[in-house]
Amino acid sequence: GLVRRFRASAEFKQFAESTAAEWRRWLDVIEADTSDLDIGGLPLKALDDRRVRGDLLDWRDQWGSTPRKADYAMQVLSRILSFGVDRGLLAINAAAGVTQLYSSDRADQIWTPAEIAAYVAKAASPQHAHIVPLAALTGLRRTDLTKLCWSHVGDVAIIMPTGKSRGRKTQVIPLLPETKALLEQIRADQVARHEVLSKRKPGGDYRPAPPEPTTVLTNTRGRAWSASGLEGAVIDTKTAAGVDKHLHDTRGSFATRLRKTGLKASEIADVMGWEEERVERLLKTYVDQDSIILDLAARIAAREEPKG
Repeated sequence: GLVRRFRASAEFKQFAESTAAEWRRWLDVIEADTSDLDIGGLPLKALDDRRVRGDLLDWRDQWGSTPRKADYAMQVLSRILSFGVDRGLLAINAAAGVTQLYSSDRADQIWTPAEIAAYVAKAASPQHAHIVPLAALTGLRRTDLTKLCWSHVGDVAIIMPTGKSRGRKTQVIPLLPETKALLEQIRADQVARHEVLSKRKPGGDYRPAPPEPTTVLTNTRGRAWSASGLEGAVIDTKTAAGVDKHLHDTRGSFATRLRKTGLKASEIADVMGWEEERVERLLKTYVDQDSIILDLAARIAAREEPKG
């Protein structure tokens, strides 16, 4: 029943046809209830029991010999359960946070400007569209993105508590001009959405508007994103955009942006809570090597110019 509701949802209708076709194949697999490993017959009550996670992993492990396929299966399943949580049908997403079978070194991955633009273009709403650009301009992790409040935003930096970043109790994130502009746009969209939610609907169907948001990112209902809801929104949108990146890859994007402001690798490491060696490796891949080549190209062009 949960799969059928997802098929008919506005979220699913936002998929590109090629993406929808691929997901339909996996939805059919999830919906099946003919073999011992099938999960389609599990009642919602069972899906709200954390012990069901073992059954879901057994289901995934059918494709253990092809780990990327197995991970894709869990990605679709997790999105279905996240949809159930968002719609109030489930209290938990028992598939959230499952370690992927396919391993690859993503330490040097970033979202390119073109990929971010493609993501924004495919977003179902401004609330979906703001997630990745804000992550790429702050370097915040998924959970911190859901907890970022307007009270954390200062004139020159974002200062907020953190559970990571090498044991620090707070993280200080410098505000770039692009970040300030994006925050202004988010605030304007948030105010506009709150006004829409506050209006009485025709026919007397009226629900009280949610309180004015205190978090920077909110969903289309004007409320703070849950971690699973935000993850699901990003997965849906990046899939529709054909972008093969993870949300946490935006942290690399932020590091490269800081480099372009003139910060040293050691300073970027302090901001990111990373080891300096990791920062240097990423910068060599995406920033410094390009700068060297561009400098060489400029020097070659200058030598080739005809002399007057």
